[in-house]
Amino acid sequence: MKASRSCFACQRIDSPYYSVLAAHLVGPAGRVAAVEPPPNFHQMLTANARANGCDNVRAVNAAASDVPGRLVFYLERSTNLGGTTAVRPHTVESSFEADAAPLPQLTEEELAAARLIKIDLEGAEAAAVSGLVPILPRLRGDAELVIEVTPRLLAKQGRTVDDVLRPLREHGFHTYRLANDYNASSYPAALRRPAPAARWREPVTAMTDLVLSRTDGEILPPGR
Repeated sequence: MKASRSCFACQRIDSPYYSVLAAHLVGPAGRVAAVEPPPNFHQMLTANARANGCDNVRAVNAAASDVPGRLVFYLERSTNLGGTTAVRPHTVESSFEADAAPLPQLTEEELAAARLIKIDLEGAEAAAVSGLVPILPRLRGDAELVIEVTPRLLAKQGRTVDDVLRPLREHGFHTYRLANDYNASSYPAALRRPAPAARWREPVTAMTDLVLSRTDGEILPPGR
């Protein structure tokens, strides 16, 4: 998908890379807001944007949620920094606290113009979407959301995939699936020849990358 004018990113260990990539895609006239609660990720993101001359990136050191407050985040093992989550795992190697607020409060100026909203929150996606609901009618008509949905972590909080998707479907969004086997060795080929996101009507039973779009079709062609 081609980002235009503005891109909003909410992600984990890959945010320094994706934020710089998004900054180049939207160009000097566009803006990128990247929300990262871990202080080290926030510092990496800021340093990477500065080193690449990306003056259109705004880094927010906070967490996306449905209500303002403080959240505890856990790291199960240091070999998987991307697994930082607010859902307590069985084994905890380290933890930290971070301020939390709905995305419209954290990125109010960027959301109104956002072409792409990326949510990768390791189980907190239902809360993030709930916080977005008041602003959904005011998003751009071509705004799309890329959401990593994690049924197992949602269930640990008494939530379901429907808690993520229902509010968006009620506001006219359709569900598409991005092919992702979560195997890093497959990513270079996928980047060279990306597969289009295909319409998804089946239950989501495992970790899955979904695109929510107001486009009503069977595929979302790459580069749109």
